[in-house]
Amino acid sequence: MTRALSALLAVLLAACSAATPSPSGAPAASGAPAPSAAAPSPLAANSFQILHTNDIHGHLDSAAVSTGGKSFEQGGLPILGGMVQRQRSRAPQRTLVVDAGDAWVGTLISGLDRGRSVVKAMSLIGYDAMALGNHDFDWGQDELRGLAKDATFPFLTANVVETATGATPAFATPYIVKDLGIARVAIVGLTYPSATIIKASSVAGLSFLPAVDAVKKYVPEMRAKADVIVAVSHLGAEGGSARIGGGDSALALAVPEIDVIIGGHDHQAFRTARVSGNTRIFQTGSYTDNLGRVEVTIDPATKKISKVTGSDVLLTVATGAASPQPEVAKLVAERRAEAEKAGGKTIGTATALFTQDRDMDNPLGNVIADALLDYGRAQGWKSDVSFYNAAGVRSALAAGPITYSKLAEVLPFQNTVVSVDLTGAQLREVMEGMAGSAGRLFMAGGTMAYRFANAPNNRVLRATVGGQPLDALRVYHVSTIDYLLGGGDGHAAFTKGTNIAYGDMDVDVVAAYIEKRPPLSPVSPGRVVQE
Repeated sequence: MTRALSALLAVLLAACSAATPSPSGAPAASGAPAPSAAAPSPLAANSFQILHTNDIHGHLDSAAVSTGGKSFEQGGLPILGGMVQRQRSRAPQRTLVVDAGDAWVGTLISGLDRGRSVVKAMSLIGYDAMALGNHDFDWGQDELRGLAKDATFPFLTANVVETATGATPAFATPYIVKDLGIARVAIVGLTYPSATIIKASSVAGLSFLPAVDAVKKYVPEMRAKADVIVAVSHLGAEGGSARIGGGDSALALAVPEIDVIIGGHDHQAFRTARVSGNTRIFQTGSYTDNLGRVEVTIDPATKKISKVTGSDVLLTVATGAASPQPEVAKLVAERRAEAEKAGGKTIGTATALFTQDRDMDNPLGNVIADALLDYGRAQGWKSDVSFYNAAGVRSALAAGPITYSKLAEVLPFQNTVVSVDLTGAQLREVMEGMAGSAGRLFMAGGTMAYRFANAPNNRVLRATVGGQPLDALRVYHVSTIDYLLGGGDGHAAFTKGTNIAYGDMDVDVVAAYIEKRPPLSPVSPGRVVQE
């Protein structure tokens, strides 16, 4: 089985951040790479190379791609593993393989074993280190501890600490040092510094520190132990992370001791390196569609960098680029069989493409919100209105049969549907947030008109629930997910609610809703409009 063609749309449309839209995704390949039987040329004796990925999001398997009359497989850890083997042969002792985070949450094939197959595949490929991304915390710290135990490589984060002690949690380390012979390289990891885009229970007892402050803390000891400092960063290049301390570009300017930044978080594929100050920044897109390769030349006399180069065209992971790594291919085949068994069932039909975007009147988002409202009423919660965060919808839904597996790509985070009571005044806070600085939400059971240009807390122009104007004094029964209940995406108003009840997992709730419905058509009923 390969990923559905609609997964290719996710490469173009999905964002990694649960807080902000991604600026751009990795372009789809225009055709399969030509086979390359000859081994790559050896690496110069005074150079080392960094092979890198980011935002794998559980995509162990390849996607079937058809374009320009050609069909081929794109992405997947088996082919990527084969490419790493080929590139490593240039200089096995002078090759680093790193990942910039968000590795396992995102697909059914990975979710069934909570990321263990991704970690095993990365171990078989021979990764040296991985920075923890925000979504790597989604399944909680117990799962992270188990994954760290299974991995043959360390998880890195310099800016996530235990609140009580200030120490790095046991499942991670701030940095490592690798002696490559020609130079000693420190690799420091960074996580998107905001706990509000992670389920509160998953990061209980942890603090997320500003990345710049965290790196500066370790620079003296890294400089004492190493000749070169490489940051493997899940901050994003710039984008939304600027409001909480800055992304990679700001990091490079604030900490010029960093020589190279290997980035992730916003799914951008840099066809040429970004340059900030004297630091070069690289990123490969997402979903294993590309493999990054950076070559670093060392001055033998000083052990310092004399030159950094990255491929003008990223190495596309696709048919013909390399033979699949056998051990990884065997692992993925086993996981594929289980995913087919668990997710192959057709639960419904889409008459046309449902796009994935953060327009609050998005048809796919409306279906999800409708499902939560319907579920809440069936549970006896007497739900009046429902909300789902737009950033939690991570894939489009292609026309044709809808399988459980595909729906699990749309809703990969395994949130729990909950009921909570909010006053009308608190409900208005939620709406002001979705109209302002908090994350966008999909809604069912109500309507809202807003004007973003208005001052904060005055953006909602009109709001109804059940066809009646929102009443500030009335108590409303709200169906949502535990992520929002904990204040996720900046929606602190949900944390003020009372009478909380827990239900089933979101993907199961939506699957049951779709299964009961005739073929779905993408329509926008105008529930949330901007004026």
